[in-house]
Amino acid sequence: MENAALVVIDVQIGAFDGKAIAPIHSGDDLLDRASRLIAAARAAKLPVIFVQHCANEGQLLMKGSQAWELYPKIQINPNEPIVYKRQSSAFNDTGLHKMLQQLNVDTIISCGIQSEHCVSNTSIAALDLGMNVIVAGDAHSTLSTDDDTAETIIARQNKVLADRGAAVQGTAEILEHLSA
Repeated sequence: MENAALVVIDVQIGAFDGKAIAPIHSGDDLLDRASRLIAAARAAKLPVIFVQHCANEGQLLMKGSQAWELYPKIQINPNEPIVYKRQSSAFNDTGLHKMLQQLNVDTIISCGIQSEHCVSNTSIAALDLGMNVIVAGDAHSTLSTDDDTAETIIARQNKVLADRGAAVQGTAEILEHLSA
């Protein structure tokens, strides 16, 4: 998989610890799949880019708070970039697009949190920029709402992203492509 980068979105402690909000749906599975994608991308010599949401003071993912930190199970190498964002899309008011251009990346593989917000909006922004997008359909998650279960939201977002032109694939399929 040439000219691709793995973009790991908002895998931050506050989404998993259950202190301020309910833990993200199937958080352990998400962490396991994201970790496997990270290891495979590194083995394939693809860039791994972490995205970290920076909320305002007093909000859950306030920059500098423990909840804001990237989840420790996601091992970050010191030479891997972190993109700090304040909006739902990792492309809005960040250097992500320029970074990807400098790395000659035309395909992103997206995973992380939150399915209907940051994962979808980052993936759609990449599509709008003319990039190829592979969504790890079983490596993003969200919270249930009063109207829908997390599973329903995840499935709906996978369909929305596929309808927009993203390739929605399972982690196992992506790992197979990365090892080829």
